[in-house]
Amino acid sequence: MKEPVRVAVIGAGGIGQRHCQNLAQLIPGAELAGVADVDEEAARRAAAFGRGAVARRDYQDLLADASIPAVVIATPNNTHTGIIEEAAQAGKDIFCEKPIGLDLPSVDAALAAVARQGVKLQIGFQRRFDPAYRKAREAVAAGELGPVELVVATTRDPEPRTIEPIRKSGGMFVDSTIHDLDSIRYLTGLEVQEVYAAGSNLIIPEGAREYLVDTAVTFLRLETDALAAITNSWRAVYGYDVTIEVMGAAGKIAVGFEEHASVRRFTAQGVCHDHVYWFLERFGEAFVQELAHFVECVADGREPEVSGQDGRAALVLAEAAARSLRERRPVPIREIG
Repeated sequence: MKEPVRVAVIGAGGIGQRHCQNLAQLIPGAELAGVADVDEEAARRAAAFGRGAVARRDYQDLLADASIPAVVIATPNNTHTGIIEEAAQAGKDIFCEKPIGLDLPSVDAALAAVARQGVKLQIGFQRRFDPAYRKAREAVAAGELGPVELVVATTRDPEPRTIEPIRKSGGMFVDSTIHDLDSIRYLTGLEVQEVYAAGSNLIIPEGAREYLVDTAVTFLRLETDALAAITNSWRAVYGYDVTIEVMGAAGKIAVGFEEHASVRRFTAQGVCHDHVYWFLERFGEAFVQELAHFVECVADGREPEVSGQDGRAALVLAEAAARSLRERRPVPIREIG
């Protein structure tokens, strides 16, 4: 039997805590070796999921540990590329939460470091590992719909954010829309040729001067001339709302319209079911599966399904959307790179 892959997690916020728990308890081939966070108490809480996992304030202590071959980066978006470079230089295989970075020059530098050191890099687009998304992709790839004609996607978060976290995240297109952009590439197998985005500040007005919109619609023209539309919002009072529909001449495949909770209530006021409040609930299984895939790739020497280039491609589309918003025009992808 193979020895478990020792993995360190850098970042012990909400998603970092979940990754630590999954590595320690739900992925048999993995061992949570250590956790680093500037908040030492958070690092200790996350390390407690594992048996013998160490907690550190400085992630470089974990990068220097030769007994740890792989790391998970779950830090704020604006730190990703720098840590990818350092981890690559330390010879670690890397799982990095989306987005891969906030600008293309730093992303390209990080990808160059990964290639130079010959390490693996997987980007955390967890929807690709959701069973419903995978079934939909298989159906589209098998030609069940005929050629894709139209895609409609939505991501809406349940609660408004404050302006400072939005600034650090890179804004809606990089932090939220990017999931939909990647999902469209994943489900259709098509690349995007042109992007047009419109946005408003209906929830967080102080973001308007910096184009940090809270409500957006993004239109895509795909390489076959098929079209896609994405709606995003930082506020959905009824709970986390993620759906996608792919349409072709022979029919439609829809993901996310199913009920994710088993309890339904029947009263004189009507029939309702419990809603999913947050992404950790909706994509709980997907978060396990994406890390299990990464651990298997490290153990077997395989390249991950979701590459650094996938992360870059999604960021290109997000940057095109941001430019389109600022300049109020469609932006061809060739202008971004």
